[in-house]
Amino acid sequence: MDEIVDFLQSVPDLSAVPREQLEWLVRESEIISYEPGIINRPGDVFDYLILVLEGKIEVYAFQNGQKKTQMTNSRGAMTGLIPFSRMKSSPVFTEAIGPVKTLSLHRSKFPSLIAHNYELTEVLVHSMVDRVRLFTTNHFQNEKLMSLGKLSAGISHELNNPAAAVLRSAEDLKRVVGTFAASLQVIAPLQPTPQEIESLVGVVQKALHNGFERIPLLERKRRENELSDWLGNNNVETDCEVTFADSGISTDDLERLKQSVSENVFHPFINWLAARLQTEKAIDEIAASSRRISELVQSVKSYTRMDQAQAMDSVCINEGIRNTITMLEYKARRHSVVINADLESDLSYILGFPGELNQIWTNIIDNAIDAMKDGGELTVKTLSMPDHVVFNVIDNGPGIAPENLERIFDPFFTTKDVGEGTGVGLDLVQKVVQQHHGKIEVNSRPGRTEFSIAFPIVSI
Repeated sequence: MDEIVDFLQSVPDLSAVPREQLEWLVRESEIISYEPGIINRPGDVFDYLILVLEGKIEVYAFQNGQKKTQMTNSRGAMTGLIPFSRMKSSPVFTEAIGPVKTLSLHRSKFPSLIAHNYELTEVLVHSMVDRVRLFTTNHFQNEKLMSLGKLSAGISHELNNPAAAVLRSAEDLKRVVGTFAASLQVIAPLQPTPQEIESLVGVVQKALHNGFERIPLLERKRRENELSDWLGNNNVETDCEVTFADSGISTDDLERLKQSVSENVFHPFINWLAARLQTEKAIDEIAASSRRISELVQSVKSYTRMDQAQAMDSVCINEGIRNTITMLEYKARRHSVVINADLESDLSYILGFPGELNQIWTNIIDNAIDAMKDGGELTVKTLSMPDHVVFNVIDNGPGIAPENLERIFDPFFTTKDVGEGTGVGLDLVQKVVQQHHGKIEVNSRPGRTEFSIAFPIVSI
């Protein structure tokens, strides 16, 4: 025993503890050895205060499928259960890296420890509180980084689609411009009359006025088939029925054009018209895709607050919520979840940290999407009350089991599979809500789960 007591006195955190208290600790504890491997898993019950005598213990968790080491306890480190702790089970994996020998005090000895060993109890509690604080800080930081990683993966997919559309449309534009010039060379020698040109311009103006509308697939195919039949019956050798259908040109428009022009200019006019509208369509797609890229970049910039100091300020929460929805749209589509945004247009302001508030929107909306594994509908609402601004998220998923409803805000509690959830998200939400003097309520039954958060209004 003396050898272990001498070692404990050499540990900086225990050096000021009276020797007789360290002797009590050694006398009342067990020497427990562990072979390399898992000591405990998330959900296992803690029973011992542990001081590492030999070897190394790694503490880690899985966050979104990735292993994240929280801390490593080497010779002289203290871990496990502490006096006055409310933690009932392990939130993490604990693994022996090589053979490990520990001095382990069972929880049944804690009352005697507290009653007769004040200095030792004080040191143990302070040391372990520091370790819990470090662990929690690292865990929250990892959770935020992992959340950002998930969002960035979705944004990369979101950006890929409009970027590919820009490239495709630019290539189409390059090809069509050549066709456009060639069709003009055919028309010029035919010397069409002003009236014939006016008829052609009228069709173009109608198409430009219509724009390139989005129409249901069946209706689009019906129009294309009608146009294809008409072009075939009139011996027009060009594949332009898709372009005409997209631009709202009908067989009646083409028939009127045919009746208004001479036979020798009709076919060149059709070819020129198709090239003209294909050019317009390519430009329109490039503009729309570029706007989408710009919107996504602006959403990311606003979400991360890249251009603003992280200080409490008057905030309209609608902006952050819209940006968060944009960031999560890809994931929602992948889960067949429809997001309905009902954000009050003239919403009152609150006083808050924009970056921290984004963690609320992200965690709650992301959790709701995860809950609807077979698809569903998610409604995000904001509204002004006399003294508060309210943020509501309602989903029609399976709901939260009654036995879990009271625990969802507990640190590290999660109903997700290992590696999918850490139980940090809603604990973080609750802390941010409290930081902003808000109040959060949850009501759930199968088919309807509602999170409602109220923030006090600030005058501006």
